[in-house]
Amino acid sequence: MAHVDPFEAAPLVADLGFLLAHDLPVNGNDALLVVALRDAPTLRHFDPELLSFWRTDDGGRGRMRELTLASAMPLDIACSWGPIEIVDRLGESNTFFTVGGRLRAARVAENQAVVTISSPGPILSRGGHSQTYDRLSAELTAFFARVLVPIDFVPGAEKLVSRSTPLVRYAAFLQYDLRRIDESRLVRESYGPDARVVRGEAERLQRRHPIEWDAGGGLLAELGLAPAAAPSGSAPAA
Repeated sequence: MAHVDPFEAAPLVADLGFLLAHDLPVNGNDALLVVALRDAPTLRHFDPELLSFWRTDDGGRGRMRELTLASAMPLDIACSWGPIEIVDRLGESNTFFTVGGRLRAARVAENQAVVTISSPGPILSRGGHSQTYDRLSAELTAFFARVLVPIDFVPGAEKLVSRSTPLVRYAAFLQYDLRRIDESRLVRESYGPDARVVRGEAERLQRRHPIEWDAGGGLLAELGLAPAAAPSGSAPAA
C-alpha cells in the first residue's frame, strides 16, 4: 500500500489528537497511526505537542528523533523499530511499538500538522493516558528486548537488525514466538486469544512474503536467538 498522505489523513483526526487506525495490516492496508500536532490544545481529546520515534543513522545505529509543530516539514522518512511516543503539554503520554515503517508529516493548516506512520507490520498500543496496553505489544517489546542482548555483545548485530526491512524484523518475531507458543502450554495460556493472531500473521507472511519470511529466520540464526526453552509444566501443542 502507498504511504498515507497527511492531507488525506487529516479528516481522521479532525476532532482527535491521534488515531491508531489499524494496529495490524488489514485488507491490503498497512498498519496506520495518525497524529495531529496543534499550536493550542482543543481539550476535546488527547492533545499531543511532541512525537518521538527511532531513526537509523548511516552507521546502522538507532537514534531517537523528535517532531513538533515547529519542525521542518513536509517530511517523508523511514522510522526504525522501537517505541513511538506522543506527549502533551502536561507531560502525559501515549506510547506505541512498531517494527518500523514510513513517517510522513505536513502542515495541513497554519496551526496544525498531521503525521502519519504506516508499517507493513504492527503498530501496537503500549498504553498511556488515553489507551489500554495491547497484550501483543508486550510480547513484541519483550522480543526486541531479547534482540538487544546480541546487539550489546555481537559485533555488527545492531546494523544487521536496523538494516533489515520491517517485514523481515516482523517475520523474525513471529517465528520466535510461534515456536514458544507451540512448545509451551504456559506461553499459550499467557498469550490467550493473541496466539491466534500470531498464527494468522505467520500464515499471511509465509503466503504473501516468502522471501521476507525466510530472511526473518536467517536473522534469528545470525543473532544467535535460539527458541526459548519450554518452562517446567509445559506440554506440546494439542
